[in-house]
Amino acid sequence: MIKRSNIKDAFGGEVPFTKFIASDLETSKRLLNALDLDEEDYSVTPEEHTTHSKRVDLIIRDREGDTFLVIESQDASGWLDSVHASKITYYMYDKKCDDGVLICEDADEHIKGFVRWLNENTPLRITLVGVVIYESSKNPYCEFIPLIRPTQTQDKKVIRRSNLSTDADNNVSEQCQIIYDSSPGTFTNVAKYYVSKTNVGNTGLTVAINPYKTGGANSNGWAFVEVWHAGKANTDDFRKTFKQVCDQNNLEAKFQNRRGYVNGMPDMDSAVRIAKILIAALESGEIKI
Repeated sequence: MIKRSNIKDAFGGEVPFTKFIASDLETSKRLLNALDLDEEDYSVTPEEHTTHSKRVDLIIRDREGDTFLVIESQDASGWLDSVHASKITYYMYDKKCDDGVLICEDADEHIKGFVRWLNENTPLRITLVGVVIYESSKNPYCEFIPLIRPTQTQDKKVIRRSNLSTDADNNVSEQCQIIYDSSPGTFTNVAKYYVSKTNVGNTGLTVAINPYKTGGANSNGWAFVEVWHAGKANTDDFRKTFKQVCDQNNLEAKFQNRRGYVNGMPDMDSAVRIAKILIAALESGEIKI
């Protein structure tokens, strides 16, 4: 029999709850899906400090490592209070991110009104998400339900945000388009910050080229090339065979929980060459998952 639970009984408090979201892939997927995000393009970091050593519960970053969402959870009391509803604004400021999420079990209408006021009268976009927790034979099961979604920009009463698109952003976008156009049939997707081929060799994995915003003006080279697996290929076999392919091409294999990658690509042609090598290695089964 399924039994309803809560943050206090299931986890003991806010910190274990948010760490569980970050560490449990299926739970983080459900959260991101509730926010209408493609979970394969994001990573989740718990307990990251601000400039003044405050703790941000969760940071969501895109594949380039840029902060995309700041998340604050209510503590074991469950219902959103004014302290948690307010301090997310400082966290968003500190992380230079206009998109935030508040997680709670529920909230009264006055606090919901405050969240709506922030959305209507500031540049911030805050989603209020309710969490429903059930006991399970293994880990608690968490379901996420949006209670308040951000106000559309055109509906805001006060808009003071500047244009966040920079010359560096535009340059990267142009580079991605050039790669895509000059390599017909190689890639399936071109985005603002990367160009990629998805589901390579029916593995469900993605090979992507990510040009740096500096255009190569740093020690990491012009771009990094990755095999993105979102955690499902975080295995010894993948790491071993990915490293073997990199060694054969005089590259240094690097790993994070959701990807294997190489950087130091000196130019666009080198990045495309390495991407094609990784694509072929996945298609042939040389890189195993």
